[in-house]
Amino acid sequence: MKKIFAINCGSTSTKAAYFEDDRMISKVSLDIEAQQLKKMPKVLDQLDYRTHQVKEFLSDNNLDPAEFDMIVARAGAIPAVLYDGAYEVNELMIATVTYAPMAQHASTLSCLIANQLAEGLDIPIIIYDPTSVNSGDEITKITGIPEIRNRTIAHLLNTKMAGITYAESVGKKYKDLNLIIVQLGGGITLGFHDHGRIADWVYDDEGSMSPQRAGAIPTRYMADLCYNSDKTLAEMKMYLCGQSGLVAYFGTHDVRVIEKMIDEGDQQAELILKAMAYGVAKSIGQLSVVRDGKVDQIIITGGIAYSERITNWIKEKVSFIAPVSIVPGEREMEALAAGALRVLNKVEEIHPYDVYPEGYHSIQEIIDNPNHLA
Repeated sequence: MKKIFAINCGSTSTKAAYFEDDRMISKVSLDIEAQQLKKMPKVLDQLDYRTHQVKEFLSDNNLDPAEFDMIVARAGAIPAVLYDGAYEVNELMIATVTYAPMAQHASTLSCLIANQLAEGLDIPIIIYDPTSVNSGDEITKITGIPEIRNRTIAHLLNTKMAGITYAESVGKKYKDLNLIIVQLGGGITLGFHDHGRIADWVYDDEGSMSPQRAGAIPTRYMADLCYNSDKTLAEMKMYLCGQSGLVAYFGTHDVRVIEKMIDEGDQQAELILKAMAYGVAKSIGQLSVVRDGKVDQIIITGGIAYSERITNWIKEKVSFIAPVSIVPGEREMEALAAGALRVLNKVEEIHPYDVYPEGYHSIQEIIDNPNHLA
């Protein structure tokens, strides 16, 4: 029996779960109050607080990290890697997410907490299915600005799990299908999964607005917003990636609250929520051309996929492209543990993590010259 501990940091909570083989024994969502988060404006400010929460959970459940066979963490804001799957948490990764993170995102803390739990112990630590895998078709990386090269970014962990779940339900294999998979969460991302490889994508800053993201904003408006604002670069990025979208309109990112407003006759709330669904449908249409219309299934997953109102609005627009399946909820903890179990059972190998952030060539250089997000 393999003992696996999984850690997954999100914007307002830390999810932790203990597995024995593929069976989840205990799970918790360690929430952080909004007022508490305001005291810790940068992601790294939250590390000690979140680590303490996780250690309390371990103590309350009589779980000793020394007995774990593996700790698996959600991948953080690291540069793009070559493959999906498992990567070792090593000195380079720790230095990167601490001193030169690619973005201000709470997921970055997952491997740092894992590293603290394993301090002084001989326990392998991995991340699994990072968001940025350099798998996209070469043509997708070209932009209208030669100095900017697009990077493949997608919620791979949960969307791949949704693809596997769907494929198994119809007696097929995930790697035998062309799938458009939509992740409806605090950010909304989509990927075209071409036989197990994300060939193209729409990330949460280039498609629909979402509960906490602005989505794609025309550059003519974005330039004015940035240059006329008194926000710093870091503050503007945090605004676009946490304080815009539905939360900017309604003061909440809880779709259930907004749906209640609609049920009570609020037409403006209906218009804005429908605009979000409309944007998702447009992004699905955008991805449908990636393989010349050859789409086996459209899959909608994530927490918001529990909303029949929203998924029906999307289905009405895109069912002509391919059949639509709803795989609601998040199965990220199960996906993390399943990946770790495959590694422990020697079905998969751990990839070495050896990607330096752009402009850096050594770990010491990263430590000595932190970027503006650190």
